[in-house]
Amino acid sequence: MQTSTSKALLAGALALSFALVTTQAFADCDEGQETMVGKAIATAASAKIAPVVPTQTKKMINLETCDAAGGALVSEFKFNVIGSDGLYWVTGTAKVSGGQVADMKFSGLSPNLAAASTKAGVKLAAN
Repeated sequence: MQTSTSKALLAGALALSFALVTTQAFADCDEGQETMVGKAIATAASAKIAPVVPTQTKKMINLETCDAAGGALVSEFKFNVIGSDGLYWVTGTAKVSGGQVADMKFSGLSPNLAAASTKAGVKLAAN
């Protein structure tokens, strides 16, 4: 009995220490960081879809998450833009370092953006 209790306590202590380390590795962005990340992602996303949607107005970024990790800021986002023929959107993840997007991946496209990118021969999303 004492062996199973010791194992349970050890497992609990390891789980707790892992949770503490994980919690410290990622911290929510503050308001200033969110603003900077949002602007950087909106600029990069706009540029990335420009070959497919050259005329863009009324851009909006929604950060689903924003975490500080390892000297960079990591975010999941949805970027909306009105083009000359309607509303387009993309979802994805981005890593921002020094106010610039260091890495961006689109995970989803609006149906009209997916069709336009196929027609233009430009691959925007990983899927």
